[in-house]
Amino acid sequence: MFRKLEFSSLIIWSVFFVILPLPLILSLLTEIHTLGSQQQLSIYSGTIAYTWMLLAVFLGTRPHWLDRLVGLPNIYQLHGILATAALLLAWLHKFSSHAGGLIKQTGDLALIILTIILIYSFLLLSNWLTAHSIIFKALRHSFEKVFKHEFTLWTHRLNLLAIALIFIHVQLIGFVTRITPFMILFDSYSLVTLLIYLKFKLNWYRSDQAELTVFQNKQISARICELTLDGRQLAKLQLLPGDFIFLAFPKIKELHEPHPFSIVALPVDTGKLKLAIRADGDFTTALAKVKAGTQVKVTGGYGRYQHFIDEQPSQANLVIITGGIGVTPSFSVIKHNLSHQIYFFYTTHHVSELLYLDQLKQWNQLNNFHGYWQKGRFSDNFVVEHLPVDWKKATLFLLSGPTPLINHWQAFLLKQQVKPTCIFKENFSW
Repeated sequence: MFRKLEFSSLIIWSVFFVILPLPLILSLLTEIHTLGSQQQLSIYSGTIAYTWMLLAVFLGTRPHWLDRLVGLPNIYQLHGILATAALLLAWLHKFSSHAGGLIKQTGDLALIILTIILIYSFLLLSNWLTAHSIIFKALRHSFEKVFKHEFTLWTHRLNLLAIALIFIHVQLIGFVTRITPFMILFDSYSLVTLLIYLKFKLNWYRSDQAELTVFQNKQISARICELTLDGRQLAKLQLLPGDFIFLAFPKIKELHEPHPFSIVALPVDTGKLKLAIRADGDFTTALAKVKAGTQVKVTGGYGRYQHFIDEQPSQANLVIITGGIGVTPSFSVIKHNLSHQIYFFYTTHHVSELLYLDQLKQWNQLNNFHGYWQKGRFSDNFVVEHLPVDWKKATLFLLSGPTPLINHWQAFLLKQQVKPTCIFKENFSW
């Protein structure tokens, strides 16, 4: 099954990077072969860059089928790589072209917008960058005090303005517009992307979306609130253990844009949807003030936790190593996979932040659940000593929590000859 997943990922990357731009390139081959090499380079690089920009917009709509296939973090990673590669090709296009007038002005303005957005996104939307650099982490915290979550998302949407300018830029190039096959493809790609984006933004009647209300919002620790949602449309949501969803509160200005949160308890278990959310930023801090009865729009579920487990032998051991608020998806995963032998290692910075200890203690009464939790990290030796004898062969490892925790245990497990295909992590690094 993992070979199938890796093959699927390879096919998707190939389609996005090579196959989709190819028809546009082929439609140009016989028409521009008489031009100079520099002018051909300009046209080809600009064409590929525009196609990749459209693909980045498509990935930004979070296709549900694609998430279940490769996972949303991988989609976001590809989104970032496509956008970065497209910008580099756009600069190559600029340096190898000699356009003037309105053609040059529309192209230059689009390029400036895209460059600013990419730099801004690296600082405020790239967890990978801040996780690997203290300087960028400090810069991000400074920027977040000024630029709130809502503003950041709206700034990101300036990509659409840049793409519109590029569309106009191409329509102004006379000899290109006379290449009919190319223009049919160019306009079709643009129109399809626009329709997909509009459907994503305007259609709240898809099977993975629901309008719910806040049933209860209570503090369960100093910085963590438990949000319980209810409503007749709960059944519309396609939720699996370990999933996360996107929440948006249309009547609250600072919470209007969607934000992802992992599910603690599924509706099938409690009749309601339950989440535990830590106040880390402006959005999550404002959530603590949301009152019962408030309308909330929910999209989901997203995630590959349960798919990962289902793709493996049913007798495989499950080892969950988690920390902080990253523990939240573990509760639904444990509850729905108690047919496995489960080994659970959970740490926080403060004892008061250990969540749902009563539930964990209850599970610890079962013969197939072995839970350990404490303030501060577990040593490598402690974890190894409490694993099953065959842990290197018949065991799946689920890692969640802070990036350093995930990176440490992934490196440790690989060093112990655990197969990469037996390790699952779902952290957002883009």
